[in-house]
Amino acid sequence: MRGGLRLQRARRADPAARRTSGAKGGAVIALAGVVAALVTMVAWSLASPVGASPDDDYHLASIWCARGDKPRDCQSVDGNEVQKYIPLVASGGTICYFGDPAVSAGCQDDLKDRGPDTLTDRGNWTGSYPPLFYQTLSFLTLDDVRVSVVLMRIANGGLAVVLLGALAWALPRRRRPLATVPLLVTSVPLAWFVLASTNPSAWAVLGAAVTWPALYGAFETRGRRQAALCALTVVGATISAGSRADGGLFAIMAVVLVLLMRVRRIRANLLPSATAVVAMAIAAAYFLHAGHSDVLNGAITDQAALPWSRWQLILINLGGLPVLWLGPFGFGPLGGTGWLDVAFPALVIASGIGVWLLSVSTAVRQVFPAKALGLALTAAALVVYPLYLLVQTGVVVGQGVQPRYILPLLVMFTGVAMLGHRGASLSLSRGPAIAATAALTVAHSIALHVQMRRYITGFDVVGVNLDRDGEWWWTFAPAPTLVWLVGSASFAILAWVLLRDTAVASTSTPASTPASTPASTPASA
Repeated sequence: MRGGLRLQRARRADPAARRTSGAKGGAVIALAGVVAALVTMVAWSLASPVGASPDDDYHLASIWCARGDKPRDCQSVDGNEVQKYIPLVASGGTICYFGDPAVSAGCQDDLKDRGPDTLTDRGNWTGSYPPLFYQTLSFLTLDDVRVSVVLMRIANGGLAVVLLGALAWALPRRRRPLATVPLLVTSVPLAWFVLASTNPSAWAVLGAAVTWPALYGAFETRGRRQAALCALTVVGATISAGSRADGGLFAIMAVVLVLLMRVRRIRANLLPSATAVVAMAIAAAYFLHAGHSDVLNGAITDQAALPWSRWQLILINLGGLPVLWLGPFGFGPLGGTGWLDVAFPALVIASGIGVWLLSVSTAVRQVFPAKALGLALTAAALVVYPLYLLVQTGVVVGQGVQPRYILPLLVMFTGVAMLGHRGASLSLSRGPAIAATAALTVAHSIALHVQMRRYITGFDVVGVNLDRDGEWWWTFAPAPTLVWLVGSASFAILAWVLLRDTAVASTSTPASTPASTPASTPASA
């Protein structure tokens, strides 16, 4: 007994022992966060049937034909470059629940695949989108399309967890919240749905969340940490640009944003500066070679142009922009997931917006010149980019442009708002951190339940138990109520780990860092 007490006293007196113990505890907490994030991603991957992502008929067909003709996946039509034969389930032919929230996905149970026997002209074989997203996911095509789609969703969600986890590890301890918290507080419900989907917007959102913090951190680190952050910058820009044309634009914006904020350090940091050039070159190449980039010139829209002048369109759309900004939280007619037919209760919307406003308003109390410039640029982008798209295509908010197009910019704005002199400026004491965790947990749990209810029975059935009266579910997955409960619990763990880390990071500054070093000079931050 006395020996044990002496050992405890020795550990308390030994700083090295305390650091070792703290490092082990931090590793356990970080591992818990990673596992919780992966489990939550799996829950969202299972929460909706094949074809539930926006324009999934186009994107699934593009994945199945991404590597050319294959006997099992895709067959060309002689003399016809516009149409392809693909499996029925990958063609959009099973999206029988489209547009009616009371219709479950059970309507697709009797539709079977018999190889590539369904003709479609909806696909990326004409080069409208960058090919990287489709080519990567095409390696997961199996005989069973349904299993393939779930694997693709889990792979996309896993990629997000791996890259954001690597970013958090590579960033200096004081900067670590910038890797995860901006996406966390803007994630319910749209980001979770998109990241665990087969929609290219998954990579556009992820690329925006990774690219700018990685490059920003690379300018204040050295050695292996700097090399890792530079590599993550290139990876982030590549996946963003390789998903959608506007993803390439977001990658370029992220790099330029950091260069403007870090202008005093460009000449003294050759590796990050060279990385910025490489990242922009990759993004520009994808952007310029994608036909989808024609949207910036008003070349595509599914809506008839409205009979208003340019200035009238500007004024009308300026008043409607908040619908796009708040849509990721479920707000407004464009705030639904699926094909915009999954609407969420007001509690989900209010909780998400409330936590986001709390986080941003707390973080912007600390402002310095570089941060003020970053906030001004990202805020301007949130206005100019959607407004330009709307005016160029001659439509108003509610037509053509969706909140998922704006979500990468919202994540970047939130991240810049949380930027501090030496770390993260978001400082939540224990009470607000617990309240934010609780609010996000409740919002997420309700959102996941609503997402699953929409497809298991349709909204004509109400009840907590998702197993009762079920009309659709995966034959290879656990019971839906179990998936919901586990997904809700894992998100609660993730939210607390990340917000707790923010609170700790915001109050800890390495005592051994001299005030004169570049990494800690506020004026150059």
